[in-house]
Amino acid sequence: MIKDLKLAELKNYPVCLTLIDGTKNKGVINVLVEQQLVKIKSEISTEWIPMDQIKHCSLLIPISFERQIL
Repeated sequence: MIKDLKLAELKNYPVCLTLIDGTKNKGVINVLVEQQLVKIKSEISTEWIPMDQIKHCSLLIPISFERQIL
């Protein structure tokens, strides 16, 4: 999971974090490995989440559909 979090931070991909209490948070993250924290910024708020509270991480990779006109 830490590899996914680091990749999302590096590529600036949004993620969906599922916490052990069942709540889900979507946004762009910053990872602080030494402090075992993830900062997630959504449209509504910014939250600090301890890594031990994260049950699952999903990367939301943007895909562009550009058509080429021949």
